Amino acid sequence: MEIQQEREQAIEYRRVYRRDLPGAGFVAIELSRDDPSAHDASVQDTPRMRISVERRGSESRRVGHTPPVVAEMDGDDTAAGIGELYRMATDNVALARALIEWQTRRKAVADD
Repeated sequence: MEIQQEREQAIEYRRVYRRDLPGAGFVAIELSRDDPSAHDASVQDTPRMRISVERRGSESRRVGHTPPVVAEMDGDDTAAGIGELYRMATDNVALARALIEWQTRRKAVADD
């Protein structure tokens, strides 16, 4: 888990889509980009896309918290998968299901 977190910190993500959610927060599609300062080719060799869901409405409450990543796939913004991620990011019901699955996985890891 610690190695994965270090790798995530070495990868920068560029937001290619953002939509405000009803009530508060937002959903974003992000595309990974290697951090040139990392100089470690093993950190990432394939571009990745992901959907993150920020549920906090207040900017001050977001500090120090990473939004949940509810979907990830290999590829860049020219890949066919971006359409699938876009459909999910525009569908509130699909996002709610993905957040429930994320919470279930998180709880399972905590219980181990």
